[in-house]
Amino acid sequence: MGKLVALVLLGVGLSLVGERFLEFRERSNASREVESVEPENCHLIEEIENGSEDIDILPSGLAFISSGLKYPGLPNFAPNEPGKIFLIDLNEQKPRVQALEISGGFDKELFNPHGISIFIDKDQTVYLYIVNHPHMKSTVEIFKFEEQQRSLVYLKTIKHELLKSVNDIVVFGPEQFYATRDHYFTNPFLSLFEMILGLRWTYVLFYSPREVKVVATGFSSANGITISADRKYFASRILCLRSPG
Repeated sequence: MGKLVALVLLGVGLSLVGERFLEFRERSNASREVESVEPENCHLIEEIENGSEDIDILPSGLAFISSGLKYPGLPNFAPNEPGKIFLIDLNEQKPRVQALEISGGFDKELFNPHGISIFIDKDQTVYLYIVNHPHMKSTVEIFKFEEQQRSLVYLKTIKHELLKSVNDIVVFGPEQFYATRDHYFTNPFLSLFEMILGLRWTYVLFYSPREVKVVATGFSSANGITISADRKYFASRILCLRSPG
């Protein structure tokens, strides 16, 4: 009798997993055929052999690109090399990238950059807020951009117990930002299982020096995030939030 119950429970469990897997395939369009399309106005940017993860652009046309991300479940193009931030001038007819030097005592060997957000203060000083994953943990690194030297100066690392599996970030004030958590589990197998089951355990986080809190929950994967031009709305791939105040 006990074996029969165990077999029934196993069958029910496998059926549930199978159903969730089919739902996951449909949700992710994994079974759809992709048509090849020739890009009309795209140009291959060389010298970023390790891939690019995120990009943010200044009003002047200078763009910052994070490269070399090592993350559970993703292909690793250069496992023994640290990540880099590249600068590219989109005003050029044939743009070329430049790897930015980083000064200020930052541990470049552990640099594993993900999402990027730019903040420009009233003096037009440019700051980069970059999601980093040293030892597969999540921090936010703050850098000052030195345009004349084309380099970054490390200023500060932000850590918090709610900053876990951070994917992207959008800054709207000095040390004030929203961040998205894309997975609950950091183990690649468990994170895949989490996606197949459709577990809604990820969230959007608000951070400021005075307050840190989860502002939206119940998502299977909170991914990229951005801000509207009037700074009233923050939009993610799966949600839209109204800015407090």
